[in-house]
This record gives sequence, C-alpha cells and structure tokens, in this order.
Amino acid sequence: MGGSPALLADALNSASDAVRSPRGGKGLSVPVVRILFAALILVGAIEVSISGFDDLAAGVPQSPGARAFAAFFVAVIVGQGLFVHRYRRLAAQDRPAARRFAAEHRFSLYASMVVAAGMALSITGSLYDMPQLMYADSAASIAVAFVAIVKALRLMLRVLEESPAAVKKVEENPKPFVETVQRVRGVIEVRELKAVRSLETVRIELVLSVNPRMTVKEAEEIAQRSRDLLMHRFVQVIEVDVRVEPYHTGYPYKSNEELLSSGEEPTIVQ
Repeated sequence: MGGSPALLADALNSASDAVRSPRGGKGLSVPVVRILFAALILVGAIEVSISGFDDLAAGVPQSPGARAFAAFFVAVIVGQGLFVHRYRRLAAQDRPAARRFAAEHRFSLYASMVVAAGMALSITGSLYDMPQLMYADSAASIAVAFVAIVKALRLMLRVLEESPAAVKKVEENPKPFVETVQRVRGVIEVRELKAVRSLETVRIELVLSVNPRMTVKEAEEIAQRSRDLLMHRFVQVIEVDVRVEPYHTGYPYKSNEELLSSGEEPTIVQ
C-alpha cells in the first residue's frame, strides 16, 4: 500500500525470525507448520526480489509514500520492544541462548537499517528530482529479500534435521575397535574410544596413551598407524580422530631397566 518493496522484504525477513524460533508459539513448534511458513516466506522473498529487479530494469523508479515510512518506524519500535521483553525473559533462564538470540536480532536490525536507508534515499530523490536515488528502495528490497531467502532455506534445513525422520546417529560397540588399536606397537593404553554410526558409515574419536619419553614425531607416527589400521580393517570407518596423551600412571615413571634389583612392578616396559 505504501509502494515500498523494501518494506515488504523487511516484513518477510521479520517473519522468518518469528518462525525460526520454536518459542514463538505452540503452533509454530510443529515441524510441518514451520516448513509451510518457511516455504511461504521463501516464495514471497523470491517474488520481492524479482519485482525489485523488474523495477530496476524498467527505468521508471517509484519512491515509497509517507504511509510506508510511517509503517516502517512503527514496526521498528514494536519490534525493539518485543525484543527487549523476550531477551530479558530468556536471559533469566538461559544466558547462552539469550546471546544467540541477540546476535540473530542484530543481523535483522542491520537489514532494517538497509531498508531505512533505501527508503530515505528514494524519498530524497523524489523530493529533489534526483532519479538515480529513487532506485535505492528497489535495490534495498533485493538485498533484504536475499537475506530472507537464506533464512528461510536455513530454517527448512534445521526443521528437517530436527525431525524424527532425520538420520539418527547410533553409538557403536567400541570393543572390536579397541582390540584392533591395542595391537599397534607403541600403544600402552586405549584411554577412550567412541564410535558413532550414521547410515552405513562410522566415525571414531580415539584417545591413546603412549610412553611419555618418546618424541612428538614418534607419537604422531603411532597415531597415524592406529588411524590407518582402523580404516583398513573396518571398511565402514571413514574418519578417525586420534589424540595422543602421555601415559601417567605411577608417576614418577619407573622402567624395568631401573628395577632389576627391586621387587617393584615397572610402569613402563622398555
């Protein structure tokens, strides 16, 4: 109604922020509903961007009216009020979530600043007969519509990842992997091994204990041999993350060479 495609793009951008949060309402927490709203926002943002390109190509720029400018400032004031209210409530419950919410809102505020600049330049061009400035509103609508498109796509991807039908990661039995790594020369202890299956592939996180007197290069060679053995022995293993730590049981360390004449048990075999 106000003749500002940039204002419409900013409205779609704000709508994507509202739908993205599951706290926005019980209805929006349903995955199907969120997907539907994200699809509507995506289609609307694409239409706004196409309209903006058409306005730029037509060569007949149109500046927004006073109603669009007034609606923009009312929306900004209301939006900031709702943000402050929700941020305070969220900060009292979950500080990290409140910081993420503030970061997302800051990005949306930057988009609103682009819209304000585009509308202001377009109105200025209309008042002072400067046709070049009148294209600013359409240019701003394209930029903000692109942001809304990205947000809508990310929202759809997030909903699909969180849905029950998404691929679930299952923890594998670590015993066969541990037995294999223990055969590697130089490994004193398999301190930790976590194997996670996703579809038909397995990823392993491995922590090994080695002789603390060896060099860093020797420890890296043991880690590489362990990684290669796991990936060759088990074809489903596609990634092995190995961390090597010094074996520290029984510090100060005593080797069997140092304990030939005593009855104590060595902590490191040489």
